[in-house]
Amino acid sequence: MIRWAVSFKALTAAACTLLVGVAMAAAQLTGTAAPDFVLKSVSGQNLRLSEFRGEVVMLTFGATWCGDCRAQLTHLAEMQTRYRDAGVELLAVSLDQTAKQAGELSGGGAAFPVLHDAGGEVGRLYAVAKVPVVVLIDREGVVRKVFEGYRRGNESQYLESVQTLLRE
Repeated sequence: MIRWAVSFKALTAAACTLLVGVAMAAAQLTGTAAPDFVLKSVSGQNLRLSEFRGEVVMLTFGATWCGDCRAQLTHLAEMQTRYRDAGVELLAVSLDQTAKQAGELSGGGAAFPVLHDAGGEVGRLYAVAKVPVVVLIDREGVVRKVFEGYRRGNESQYLESVQTLLRE
């Protein structure tokens, strides 16, 4: 029994260290050049992140099984529609296993690209440990803010951050 308790404590400590490390990895992206990538959109075209240089990019990671991802994506899509002419782009990266699932992330008919990251390579580049995650990238391609998780009401934080980047 004592051996199990010690092992459990060691395992718990290791898990906490790993989670803190992942959170720090995502936070460490802030202020660095956004890792470039190419992914196929569900509409069939390949898109490269660096093609959006000069725009403020809201890069969001999610999956169809994640209810918070869908709720967050609805608000981000509204914000992108509102600020599209000012230079805001929304790229949704689906971590779902199939392209069909990825296409369902936005509920169909999205006015923004939904990209399929089947192998999770791009998710690993951005240290995505759980979804949803929003990465705000400035016009020069620098990660300015990383939002992990979603709570209703967070929309004002996204809006404030995007407006700040548009004023720069």
